[in-house]
Amino acid sequence: MKALCKVRIAVLVRHGESEANVRKIISDDLNGYPLTERGMRQAEFTASQLRGLRFDGILTSPVQRAMQTANIIGSALNMAPELEVNITESGMGPYNNTMMAGLPPGSRDELGMESWSSQVLRMRSVLDGIGNVRILVSHAMPIRAAIASYLGLDEVESFGIEIRNASMSVIDVQNEKIICVGSLLLSNRIRSMLAP
Repeated sequence: MKALCKVRIAVLVRHGESEANVRKIISDDLNGYPLTERGMRQAEFTASQLRGLRFDGILTSPVQRAMQTANIIGSALNMAPELEVNITESGMGPYNNTMMAGLPPGSRDELGMESWSSQVLRMRSVLDGIGNVRILVSHAMPIRAAIASYLGLDEVESFGIEIRNASMSVIDVQNEKIICVGSLLLSNRIRSMLAP
């Protein structure tokens, strides 16, 4: 008798538009940059895309904008999000709460920010441990790092990957395959994969 394989899929959701996005500030602060009204509407739309599909849980970054997004999605799916520190915002080091336009040239390492490899390792530690179908509410850089790791891309090679606010990226963790990147809509194929 053939053993049934358990499906392992992650839907990575970037938080909705936040005050930091509007003000073009980079921040890894846990509080202080909540979702805007538009960001709340974006999260509600994402929740509408996920409603009626099969999920075993929602993990969220502890940063306010991600938690707000996860709570909106969780409310629509009747699920309580769980905190997961390994999917938090990229560490900004001495440039935390700085305008993006004010960043000097240089690599993340040269600027004292969290390294690319650190983000890949912490995101993969969560993804590799997923044993079912989960939603992970995170941030642009960590999501991009996770996707790039499955595609075999380094940080520079990943610059073309755009992770929009409240977008969804789907990874078949079991087969180490990227299903979609930064989409605002779920295709019928993905819906059938996630059907109850």
